[in-house]
Amino acid sequence: MPIPEKHFFVCTNRRPPGVEVPSCGAQDGFEIFAALREERDRRGLAASVFITATGCLGPCPAKGGTVVVYPDGSWYTGLSTSDVAEIGEQHMAGGKPVARLLDKEFSRVE
Repeated sequence: MPIPEKHFFVCTNRRPPGVEVPSCGAQDGFEIFAALREERDRRGLAASVFITATGCLGPCPAKGGTVVVYPDGSWYTGLSTSDVAEIGEQHMAGGKPVARLLDKEFSRVE
C-alpha cells in the first residue's frame, strides 16, 4: 500500500437523537467526505491523497464541517461542499492549504 502525500480525515460523527450539541455528520460531514473523494478522483490523485471518514475530531460541536489534513496539520472547520473545489485545486493538487478556510486555533500551518 502506498504512503499518501496527504491524508484528509473528515468528521462524519452523528450524535444520538435528543443531544442538543451539533455534530459534523448533521452539518454535511458525509456530503463533504463524498465531495472530497470525488474531487480527488477527478484529479487523478487517488494514489497520493487518502480520504478517511472519522468520528469526532474535537472542535465539531462549535464549528461543524471539520477536516484535518496530515502530515501538514491543516484544520478546516465550518466547511460546506461549496468549499471542496477550492480545497481540491489549492491543497490536494497544489500542496498549499486554503488560508481563508483554515481554523487558526488548531492549524500548524498558515
